[in-house]
Amino acid sequence: MNMKQRFERFSRNNVLLSVLMVALGLLLIIWPGKTLEWAAKILGVAFMLGAVICCFSWFRDRHIHGGDYTTLAIGILCLVAGIVVFAAPHGVITLLPKIVGVAIAVNGVLNLAQALDLRKHGGSWLGPVIMAALTVVAGLFLAFFSFGAMKAAVMVIGGVIVYNGVSNLLIESKYRKAGR
Repeated sequence: MNMKQRFERFSRNNVLLSVLMVALGLLLIIWPGKTLEWAAKILGVAFMLGAVICCFSWFRDRHIHGGDYTTLAIGILCLVAGIVVFAAPHGVITLLPKIVGVAIAVNGVLNLAQALDLRKHGGSWLGPVIMAALTVVAGLFLAFFSFGAMKAAVMVIGGVIVYNGVSNLLIESKYRKAGR
């Protein structure tokens, strides 16, 4: 696969991810309480499935390669994490804004790199730099400042995710135009 095909695949994936972020953000804004409950349950199930997959993989391959104990350890950690999530879902819900905030801040840094790359290629870059910087600030805000009411926090997270998805789409649009 050549560089142009990789760029096009990345670009398509980025647009799809951005549209999904907007949809998820809207769900968080409209149904914050139910979304929190479901997020904790889905996370718990994901950890449990990860545990099953890792442990099964280790069990299946232990005779072939002597067993990869890293895979077994990851499986056990996933199992413990899944049990913790099911035993204390409210603790996970409390951490959710911090985890999402860090993820959004990292995404903002990646957007900033794209926007600065636009500057190198003579594209319109000031707007994307401002949007990317705001994304970083919004993500850091979520990560470092806790909120009194979780429903309000979830709605803020939803708004930030919607903003992140929309800014990704706008930056991607500018990036595509500069690449032509």
